[in-house]
Amino acid sequence: MPDRACHRFLFIPAIEWFNHPMPDLPFTPLERRITFADTDAAGVAHFSRLAVIVEEAIHRLFQSRDIPVHDATTAWPIVSLHIDFAAPLRFGDTVHLHLNPEKIGTTSLTWRFEAIKPLNQSPAFSGTLTQCHLTPATGTPAPIPDQYRTLLAAESFQVSG
Repeated sequence: MPDRACHRFLFIPAIEWFNHPMPDLPFTPLERRITFADTDAAGVAHFSRLAVIVEEAIHRLFQSRDIPVHDATTAWPIVSLHIDFAAPLRFGDTVHLHLNPEKIGTTSLTWRFEAIKPLNQSPAFSGTLTQCHLTPATGTPAPIPDQYRTLLAAESFQVSG
């Protein structure tokens, strides 16, 4: 039976989220510079581009562990996304994105993420993202294979920027 995680949302006020720092994460954060294409007319990173940055980081994590992002048997569509914004990011800013696999369900995977501005160690945004593991041919949820579970739970999980 598919996880119900695909149907629930987590809403935590930004001030409460940032008063509870994330635990030490078992892997290196992704460093990402905000490009001109990431910004809106006001020169601030657009919320939709921040979601793309989180997805890019997850794909890099998968690739670093030889977990396919998409192939004949595996797809990982995003089914839930919640972002709390704490400070603007502007063209040229650097951000460190920390990812933590918060819950590995039968067919879903929930990530918790936090983006930190390295210059002053202040939070920029944080949230959760849930993906469902699907069989692309049928579009139906499929159990996450045991070898992927092992790789996602590994202590030496690292991302290369």
